[in-house]
Amino acid sequence: MSVATTTDNDMLARERALDVSASFAVQAPAGSGKTELLMQRFLALLSEVDKPERILALTFTRKAAGEMHSRIIGAIRKASEGCASEKLHEMKTLGLAAAALRRDREMGWDLLLNPGRLKVQTIDSFSSVLARQMPLLSGLGDYSITDEPEELYSKATERTIALVEDEGPDGGSVRSALGHLDNSVRALSARLVMMLGKRDQWLRHLERDITDEGMRALLEGSLKRLVEEELRDVAAEFPEGLEGALLRSARHAAKNISNEKSAIPGLSGLERLPGTEAEGLPLWKGIQELLLTGKDGWRKPKGVNVKLGFPNGDPFSAAMKKEFQELLESLSGNEKLLKALGRVRALPVPEFPEEERETLFALMRLLPVAERELNRVFAEAGKADFQAVALSALKALGTEGEPTDLMLALDMKVQHILVDEYQDTSQTQLSLLEALTRGWTEGDGRTLFVVGDPMQSIYLFREAQVGLFLRARKEGIGQVRLIPLTLSRNFRSSERLVEWVNQTLGPAFPVDEDVFTGRVTYAPSEAARGAVPESAVELKLLRERDDGLEAGHVIAVLKRLPENESAAILCRSRAHVDCIVEALKDNGIRFRARDIDPLSERPVILDLMALLKALEHPLDRVAWLACLRAPWCGLALSDLHSLCVGDVSTPVRELATDGKRLNALSEDGRRRLSGFVEKTGKALSLWGRRPPSEVLRGLWIGLGGPGAAGDEGAMNDAREFFKLLKSVEGPGRASMAELERRIEDLYSGGGSQDAALEIMTVHKAKGLEFDNVIIPGLGKGPRNEDRGLLIWLERDRDLLLAPGPGTGKEGSVIYEYLSGKMREKRELEEMRLLYVAATRARKSLHLIGHIKEGGDGEIVATPRSFLSKISRAIGEGRFIERTGEGVFAGCALTRTRKRLPLSWELPEPAPPVHVDGVEKSVERTEPEFYWAGETIRHMGTVVHRYLCRMAREGLVEWGKGRIEGEEPRLKAMLRSLGLGAREAGEAAREGLRTLLKAVSDPRGRWILSKRDGAGTELPVTAVLEGGITHMVIDRTFVDEDGARWVIDYKTGAHEGGSLEEFFRSERERYRPQLEKYELALRKGGEKREIRKGLYYPAHAEFIEVK
Repeated sequence: MSVATTTDNDMLARERALDVSASFAVQAPAGSGKTELLMQRFLALLSEVDKPERILALTFTRKAAGEMHSRIIGAIRKASEGCASEKLHEMKTLGLAAAALRRDREMGWDLLLNPGRLKVQTIDSFSSVLARQMPLLSGLGDYSITDEPEELYSKATERTIALVEDEGPDGGSVRSALGHLDNSVRALSARLVMMLGKRDQWLRHLERDITDEGMRALLEGSLKRLVEEELRDVAAEFPEGLEGALLRSARHAAKNISNEKSAIPGLSGLERLPGTEAEGLPLWKGIQELLLTGKDGWRKPKGVNVKLGFPNGDPFSAAMKKEFQELLESLSGNEKLLKALGRVRALPVPEFPEEERETLFALMRLLPVAERELNRVFAEAGKADFQAVALSALKALGTEGEPTDLMLALDMKVQHILVDEYQDTSQTQLSLLEALTRGWTEGDGRTLFVVGDPMQSIYLFREAQVGLFLRARKEGIGQVRLIPLTLSRNFRSSERLVEWVNQTLGPAFPVDEDVFTGRVTYAPSEAARGAVPESAVELKLLRERDDGLEAGHVIAVLKRLPENESAAILCRSRAHVDCIVEALKDNGIRFRARDIDPLSERPVILDLMALLKALEHPLDRVAWLACLRAPWCGLALSDLHSLCVGDVSTPVRELATDGKRLNALSEDGRRRLSGFVEKTGKALSLWGRRPPSEVLRGLWIGLGGPGAAGDEGAMNDAREFFKLLKSVEGPGRASMAELERRIEDLYSGGGSQDAALEIMTVHKAKGLEFDNVIIPGLGKGPRNEDRGLLIWLERDRDLLLAPGPGTGKEGSVIYEYLSGKMREKRELEEMRLLYVAATRARKSLHLIGHIKEGGDGEIVATPRSFLSKISRAIGEGRFIERTGEGVFAGCALTRTRKRLPLSWELPEPAPPVHVDGVEKSVERTEPEFYWAGETIRHMGTVVHRYLCRMAREGLVEWGKGRIEGEEPRLKAMLRSLGLGAREAGEAAREGLRTLLKAVSDPRGRWILSKRDGAGTELPVTAVLEGGITHMVIDRTFVDEDGARWVIDYKTGAHEGGSLEEFFRSERERYRPQLEKYELALRKGGEKREIRKGLYYPAHAEFIEVK
């Protein structure tokens, strides 16, 4: 297809997607402008509906919802201001926004003043709203939603296993499950916790009152339908003209083969191709064995021999052998039949053996018991997880036969639904969409619009089923048929990058689609940007795995990149970049790591945990020895041996005071041990009487912990540790289990928050883009998956399920078959993961991986590695040769830690700060209006207070009606400040206009929205210029890119003169004040990039002060 044709098709698809009378499923590859298309569709719908609430847009993340909402409002605002653009896509958006604005004015919506009327939500938040509207029916009640439900899962699991003594069926199920796992409570507990975290996937299939026979019919029926579909595929692919030759060859081989384990003898009476019923499976397995090798390739004609049932000898045998060889020659190019036959080998007989069936039934009875206990734990804690929200939302909507009042109300209210990232939809989320569109019919004016990219579906571990996207394009969703559309223009990447992805990654995708396994075909893209001179794709190879050499090349690439361009190192797993992170530090290259370095693995945290355990448990020998080895004590291994040799029971602290053992130590060891014992003794005397965090911090500092930490990143990690410890400590004690659990969930904030280089996993990079992308570790394979209590897959509405293998046992035939299917799903997703990684780049892409030599000297990639996906491109790669030393000489993953010298002493406290005078040192915190009259000054003060209140409470609570309803309160506040009735009334109305402008301004909403690390009217005290300075920061928060913003509100209005000149002078006027804020935050330990700004709500103007 020519470029012109591709472009035309893309433009037609985008135009077609704006037909608000039809429903669509749009495939939007990486960089194709998916968010803008969604926004345009939303704007087009706004120009048609009678209420904005008729439209519901659902996304998967708060960030995506916020971005879409902001862009819709921003487009309407630009249209209201008469903005124009020369770019075609922006012209289109402004035209749609203008039409939406006309409808807005016609219907009196005032969306710029009431942006909350636009329903753009995450699926989770929408589900929560549904569930809370019918708390009794949904069962959710007034629960808070937790992001960390593991502790609740563990408690429910403990209660479930405690039923082991129960004489009823629940106790029997627990005993059966334990017996299956060699009576390991730990193994059962771990598996139940995992299963509870995925209960939305299995709960819908397990009716609590189902009988054993009902379970058997359900599971074996599902398996039987799958087997029969696979057999139909084989039968459909077999050439009719070759059927006779196959049957004659099969009968001949069956009579002559001597292998008793073979399935071929069963073909002796074959007169026609076997039927496609499950009963014919053994015959198909015989045919598969006859035609294919053990590696599922076509047999070679020369390999036909007596072992296969074709002996030499008489003319008849020779003729049969020749006919079979000719048959193999005829079939050798039939790839579809080859794949279909290859799948037959693993197909299980759709019947569970009795022992496996009993185990399975026990586990299936146990899971609802665990779910029941979890619901009780939720009720006691007043908390629930997101799965409880999703399941409760479905309950709140009722069923097709018995819809609830809420469902009927929604059916009347919502007429158009848009869904972003539909390729990541789960079966539970699909059920929600089906419920919402229940009763919709073609031509009734209601539409469904889903957009996504199956090539970017990479969340299988969250039950994302890319097959649901494929099915939606073919069959629709519920009762709604969808018109499939595909975009093809890439507005992100350079022409060179797009060509490389098309030519290299495209052929690595499957050639056909499959809903069940998630096989996705490749949709090529066309670059919209054209050629970029400095654009490049580079594939570098290593002759063997050498993490140091790979890290060295990454450093070399980074040093060549322009300083003003963004860059990202993307990895498949965190372990793939350990060496690179160390090399970056050694070379002084600043970077920002996103969830790469687990906090629990940081040396400073390991040392602090050991010290905490030593104080909490004086008999914990491992903890005490770890403390003696830590940098603050630093005993040599020989001294540790001398201290403990011959005694495995005496507490280490007692050994440390044993004179004979002390004499056996080196002089250095005695001195180090003496200081440690003295300081820990003081801490132990306070343990249980003072808060653990306070005692531990004092001991750590006294031992020299900060001096041994190594760098500022380690100090930040230590601060995070003490903060966590304080949050879990009770009276004199700390919850060790809770502390360890929380630490396990966190990552070090190491690195520079404002660095141009970022390091993250590919999953974290989804939705982001960078000028330059480096993908190391292409030659490394994925880690092995854990085996669960059960394995299950969903196929249409069928449940395929088998019990996991018992402790030390192999899995059953059915289990191994389902494991193979799951493995196939993961391998298909791995190709999509590489596609996501490569398409993050705008200008350059650098790929690095190691290969190995096969037995015949052939260069091959590690199975299931990224490099194995693009093995045909290996020939284009260039080898990295080892030259010189530095990081090229290797990367020590076990890094030497330096102990504190014996001469180290706790530094003297800093001298007291000289303060010239308290009055001079107090920073003015009230809004400045000295230039204004009394009315304006007081109005500004009140508006300032309201802006802070809005930020604290969240903008969801502050629509136009709520703000206008505050007029009496504003007037009363102004009267209390000394204004007369008339002046107070005028000032109150002006204040309302200013507040309404702020909440309708996209930048204002960005500032006032709830955010991470947010503070409103944040008091800060610092020593600045020789004095104690007290300040109050109006608004501070951390944005999506990790930068901390410091913003002051300026509520006055400028009249007369140039606004541009006014804002320029304001920037210079308040620069010193904002710089003081920044300096104070730095002194308080803030390490992120700090950005500063002024916000003028009366003008809807934001000024960044650089």
